[in-house]
Amino acid sequence: MYQSFEAPCSSVSLESIQDTDQEMQIVEELHAARVGKSVDSPVVLLPGELTSMEVDVVEDDRHCSAANTASDKKLLIVIDTNILMNHLKFVRILKTTEIPGFDRLVLIIPWVVVQELDRMKAGKLLKYAQQKAILAVHFINDSLKNQDRNLWGQSIQLASQKLYGFSDENNDDRVLKCCLQYQELFPCSLVILCTDDRNLRNKGLISSVKSLSKEELSAEFLNLSLNTDTYHQPCISKQQLKAETALEESNEEDSPDSGLPILLESIVSDLEKSLGTALSSILETEMKLAFGNLWMEMLYLKPPWTLMHLLQCFRKHWLAVFGLVMEKNLLLTIESLYENLCKANNEVDFTTVKFLLQDSQSLLHAFSTRSNYDGILPQAFAQVNKLLQTFTEVKAKLNRNPSKNTECKKQEDTSPMKSNDQEITTFSGAHLPQPNRHQEIWSILENVWITIYQNSTDVFQRLGSNSALTSSNIASFEEAFIYLQKLMAAVKDILEGIQRILAPNSNYQDVETLYNFLIKYEANKNVKFTAQELYDCVSQTEYREKLTIGCRQLVEMEYTMQQCNASVYVEAKNRGWCEDMLN
Repeated sequence: MYQSFEAPCSSVSLESIQDTDQEMQIVEELHAARVGKSVDSPVVLLPGELTSMEVDVVEDDRHCSAANTASDKKLLIVIDTNILMNHLKFVRILKTTEIPGFDRLVLIIPWVVVQELDRMKAGKLLKYAQQKAILAVHFINDSLKNQDRNLWGQSIQLASQKLYGFSDENNDDRVLKCCLQYQELFPCSLVILCTDDRNLRNKGLISSVKSLSKEELSAEFLNLSLNTDTYHQPCISKQQLKAETALEESNEEDSPDSGLPILLESIVSDLEKSLGTALSSILETEMKLAFGNLWMEMLYLKPPWTLMHLLQCFRKHWLAVFGLVMEKNLLLTIESLYENLCKANNEVDFTTVKFLLQDSQSLLHAFSTRSNYDGILPQAFAQVNKLLQTFTEVKAKLNRNPSKNTECKKQEDTSPMKSNDQEITTFSGAHLPQPNRHQEIWSILENVWITIYQNSTDVFQRLGSNSALTSSNIASFEEAFIYLQKLMAAVKDILEGIQRILAPNSNYQDVETLYNFLIKYEANKNVKFTAQELYDCVSQTEYREKLTIGCRQLVEMEYTMQQCNASVYVEAKNRGWCEDMLN
């Protein structure tokens, strides 16, 4: 489609997505500071948002569960500072995860972690990561104020107690001491230390505390959700053997998708890194080609970028940069990625992750026809394919276990528009298989959107203040104004049809408005379909989600058209074009 060219070597792309590097930097600098005792915190009460609160709930819990009977099996995960700083979204999901074989999962925040966060929040340590510390503090604070039973804090009283045979010389030791104390307090429960500090994990394993990194803990929960082979971890104390056995046995049970939210979050996190690296390279390369040395001044958002920032830049610069060298319908993919990434930041589910992976694959493939962007694109494409393969394998395993696939079925197989007694029409052999037929029908709707987008772009260019400097397919100002009126009417009709379909409790009759519009304007004479087939297509969750995104885009386009019309209406009226249209 487009001739390949060698992309200039990107200087920003390797620096712009620095999440992984910064995560490691935080881990290493915290460790260095702890070893050097620059952050060693004596167990004293200091003023602060968290340290001023009484956070320990162990006593209440022990009263409720009569001296920790055999039935009192909890999974207690002690969270280190670097996990709260680098993986707060993971921690949020972890807090709501149910683990089969345990009464409940509880996150433990050591007192020393609270103190370290207070120092970083105040900018006294790792100042570049201050914002991350503030977010972590707010998360803990909200959980404690709401008396969340899945998050406990080690109190200053417990932290100040001496542990026989243990000397807490630095903050690493104080985190480990917290783990050992909770092992004693809850002998029937399993205590896990979650930290990305490798040396602290070594200390934990030597002291018979199960110690895992964030990635290792994610893998453990994935094993649970998929009923894979149980894990084996050395250096587990006899005291915890019973709880460890319970966790292993729970792998054999048909349990609800305990690790799925964590798995999906992990997929989205990896996708953000690989896709972000590729898009940052593409953005820099294309902006340099379009604007030369002024490209940085022209940027909508300056680096360093998140994936959300990059998608915003692609949307903003589409007309002037990317739309000139790529297919117009690729903007739909950008919009879909942006919408679903916003959803994933609030709550991850199967449908959202599937759209993110598929759209990422399509986007990278489209740009690969133009360049490999200094070898970055093939690597990103391979990583996205690997994530998609992982996603497919997980879904296939769930499909083989109906008792664990209920939620997935709800998200992807049922239609919000189907009533309980209604069945999807089965088409005769003369028609395409239904999924392909749906794709074919959807492609017509996409073509309509692309046509409106292209025509509106030509209209805006001709009616704009710099119309003399732009190339438009519309010859005159008058022709552009008349065309604008037709476009506004068409967008209004399409919006009315889509909004009727998306309305709660919509039914078959609600598809007629959109269907009649498509027939009236003969969107594509080569493909014929019935109103029933259109209804079946837009009843599917996948296409209904896309229709919702398209509806928002059309609302924005309609507003832009109205603004454009208002700006030229006076001149059009003075020239008599408005009366001519009425006649």
